[in-house]
Amino acid sequence: FGDRLEVWRALADLKRQGKTRAIGVSNYNQSHIEELADAGLPLPDANQIELHPWSQKPELVSFLKENAITIIAYSSLVPLSTWRTAEGHDSAKTEKMKADSSAEASPFRAMAEKYGVSEAQLLLRWALEKGYAVLPKSTKVARMKQNIDLFSFEIDEQDMAEMERLDRGDGVAWSSGDPTHAT
Repeated sequence: FGDRLEVWRALADLKRQGKTRAIGVSNYNQSHIEELADAGLPLPDANQIELHPWSQKPELVSFLKENAITIIAYSSLVPLSTWRTAEGHDSAKTEKMKADSSAEASPFRAMAEKYGVSEAQLLLRWALEKGYAVLPKSTKVARMKQNIDLFSFEIDEQDMAEMERLDRGDGVAWSSGDPTHAT
């Protein structure tokens, strides 16, 4: 794939030529983006990163917002007890965090019941209220419909603050560690 700067130069050229409207990255941390800026290259239009109440990355999110980089959240449904278990992709790290947080799962359940929505809808709405674009994965039509029905409720300040307190400071989706911590 070449080095990061070489690949980014090629993407920036495509954008400059009008062949794409936007270019983005995935799992870039602040130093990766600063590397692009230091090389005199344009900043990404978007950065796709793991974001959910257990992994909120406040410093990175603040940096991205300050630089007008759209934040796209993936793995937003990690806190659900069923996340990735059906596909057999659950990692030992995810299992441990779920086991350690069984008491913390109840706030999601209770909050979802309070708003008359599913826990998945609650977690996706949390991301929207934080200002993130969201990429939920589903192969089931009923879930896809549910995943887009996020505008019939808002999460109150007290519940948003409760969800904020659940941050563990680390990603869960990758058993090898949070890729935004890579150099």
